[in-house]
Amino acid sequence: MQTDLETTLATLVSMPSLTDDSAVCHEILHYILDELKTYDLFIETDFDRANPWILATTQNTRKPEILLSTHLDVLPAPDSMFHMTKRDGILYGRGVFDMKLAAACYLQFIRTHADILHELNIGFLFNTDEEKICASMPDILGTGLRPKIVLLPDGGDNWAIERRAKGFYGIELIATGKTAHGSRPWEGQNALHTLLDALQPLRERYTYKDENSLTFMVNSITSGKAFNQLPDHASALLDFRCFNTEELHECHRFVDDIVEEYGLTLNVLHSGDAMQFNEASPHVQKFLQSYRIIKGREPTYTDSFGGSDARFYIPLNIPCIVVEPNGGGRHANNEWVEAEDIQLFYKLIEHWALRATAIPLSPKRSEKSLV
Repeated sequence: MQTDLETTLATLVSMPSLTDDSAVCHEILHYILDELKTYDLFIETDFDRANPWILATTQNTRKPEILLSTHLDVLPAPDSMFHMTKRDGILYGRGVFDMKLAAACYLQFIRTHADILHELNIGFLFNTDEEKICASMPDILGTGLRPKIVLLPDGGDNWAIERRAKGFYGIELIATGKTAHGSRPWEGQNALHTLLDALQPLRERYTYKDENSLTFMVNSITSGKAFNQLPDHASALLDFRCFNTEELHECHRFVDDIVEEYGLTLNVLHSGDAMQFNEASPHVQKFLQSYRIIKGREPTYTDSFGGSDARFYIPLNIPCIVVEPNGGGRHANNEWVEAEDIQLFYKLIEHWALRATAIPLSPKRSEKSLV
């Protein structure tokens, strides 16, 4: 099994499916689709977009007991990283950790249990735009997809489960003015000065104390073309992060007040609520039982300061388990994962999925369309 998992992962890594490379995103999804079609699955796709997606379920439903989710898009890397290598029990390559390893495990599960897929109630989701803004997720959920629980191996730290993850609010503020010669400012209106004035109350209000508090960053300011010309346009990119959703929503309201007071334009680039892990959920408990058996110990937990696709399930009250095996170098040029951990992670998925989703045998299915 270890060899099969590594072979599949190497194939996926060899396809440089950068988020902005639509052709390769289609190529890697067609690779997945061609295999899925050989099994007894209900399949829905959307290839009529730059970043396609595939949803496959073992039952004719959009409400599977569990959803195994992964994204197959990656960030740029040197060409050498699209050839997976193995040294001293460590696999290296773009996507070995974030997060093509999950896709390799899901495909292995389908292959191994092809003869009993009709007895299970599982969904498999593959998308290709998570590293950007994940515009596909609202459309996917818009089809009515409502799993009872989601596994998303896109966070955590060395088998630690995310207990909470910060919500985020990424925005662009734009100020407009009137151009004039730098020596005659009274004849114009400096858009940059207006923007800087608007940013000051935000910086004064949102000062963070430590990693657990709300953070606010001004990460980019763009304005002006010449040293002796008043700019008529200025923009800033702002990033809010917080473990408390209501506190984050308060930021939204304060920003709205600033926008109105200074006559700015607001563009919301991305946003998502904070995640709180519900350990008491019966669906979560089944996963934790499998974790204890496969790992031989109690689960450990961690916090996340970034975001993932989990943010789309939070408003729908769908619990998400965010955990991954031991690896690192996410988005870096030394991305890695422990080879043996991939097999152990597969065993965790297998143990949980087989015990949490088995259903009574049903009459032979005659139609392959999701309802």
